[in-house]
Amino acid sequence: MAEDLAIILAGGAGKRLLLLSERRAKPAVPFGGMYRIIDFALSNCVNSGVGHVFVLSQYLPRSLWRHLNFGKPWDLDRLKAEMMILHPYVGSSESKWYEGNADAVYQNLHFIRERSPEKVLILGGDHIYKMDYRPLLDFHRKKGADLTVAVKRVRPEETTKFGTCLLDEDKRIIEFEEKADRPKSNLASMGIYVFDTEVLADCLIRDARNANSTHDFGRDIVPWTIEDRRVCGYEFNGYWQDVGTISTYFESNMDLLRPEPPIDLDDRDWPILTNIEDLPPARLLKLGRASESMICDGCIINGTAESSIISPNVVIEEGAVVRNSIIFAGCIISRGAKINLSIVDKHVSVGPNVKIGSGVDFRPNEEHPSILASGVTVIGRGSHIPGGSVIGRNCLVQTRGGADGPLYLESGQTLV
Repeated sequence: MAEDLAIILAGGAGKRLLLLSERRAKPAVPFGGMYRIIDFALSNCVNSGVGHVFVLSQYLPRSLWRHLNFGKPWDLDRLKAEMMILHPYVGSSESKWYEGNADAVYQNLHFIRERSPEKVLILGGDHIYKMDYRPLLDFHRKKGADLTVAVKRVRPEETTKFGTCLLDEDKRIIEFEEKADRPKSNLASMGIYVFDTEVLADCLIRDARNANSTHDFGRDIVPWTIEDRRVCGYEFNGYWQDVGTISTYFESNMDLLRPEPPIDLDDRDWPILTNIEDLPPARLLKLGRASESMICDGCIINGTAESSIISPNVVIEEGAVVRNSIIFAGCIISRGAKINLSIVDKHVSVGPNVKIGSGVDFRPNEEHPSILASGVTVIGRGSHIPGGSVIGRNCLVQTRGGADGPLYLESGQTLV
């Protein structure tokens, strides 16, 4: 029997992650200290026995390519397994930048047909979850479906963010709405699809010929396919989070710090694999304290970390306190600094006695009020925050060079 093929859509710009995706593709954004977001979909594939994986990239792909390393960390560089990283290229009349996730798959249809898979699994590269794809594939076969959409019940206030559907008693989708203002259901599409290969080819070719299409699976392919094909919904009951915004990204990271986290990163039966360099163990020095936190390899802690994720090679000096925050790799938090409810990107230098995430004013960010309103302050990659600076909540800060003196930003302000 032909093997199944997984396609991971990893070309998105992730604009709602603001500075975190300014210099990297969204699936390459660090997560949980030592991982990248795409690691979860890739690990699900490997743990589910899906050994043939295409990764479709486009936006700022270099950091993603470097991380993927031809599939070696996931054991996808073997004779009977493979990872192909596919990027738009110039060389034929049909080659152009991807104009939507369906168009991205369409432009690589010849690679799919070369592999002759029985089923094609379409996955997003920007979701945090553990899922065994084998029951989903079995459900698709047993239902005799042409297309199966993985769905999950979400809170009513979240339904407008997703495509939602109605199912009949046989789990067939009878109605599908993409991000409707008033959805009829709270059964949300997870952006995970199983197609029979030739059904996928037919759908993509029809979509490519439609000048009015946005070339999107949720907006175009699924609604059209429901009209003349058998489309079923597979209900998933586990933890799943779309981390496309600062608030959902932050909350999903903080979920890892619960006494019983919804995703167990210590699960030897379902490991989340990643590509990470060999580093010495973390060190807590004489004054170092850490509680309810994740401390990665290479860290040197002589200050305090509380309810925080501390990525590799971070230094927290004496008297510095990091609370309720995510610190990316290679940062230096100087003595006396106080960081609260913040995301600090890679290689940031925080000077002595700096305060980030300070005060009780939770004014939304002036430039991005709908994205940055939960109190989280974001410091961009490689920034230097001079000693004595005070930065409030919901701030966005990116400095490219040394400042003459301390920075003073009230809550909601942006300095880029």
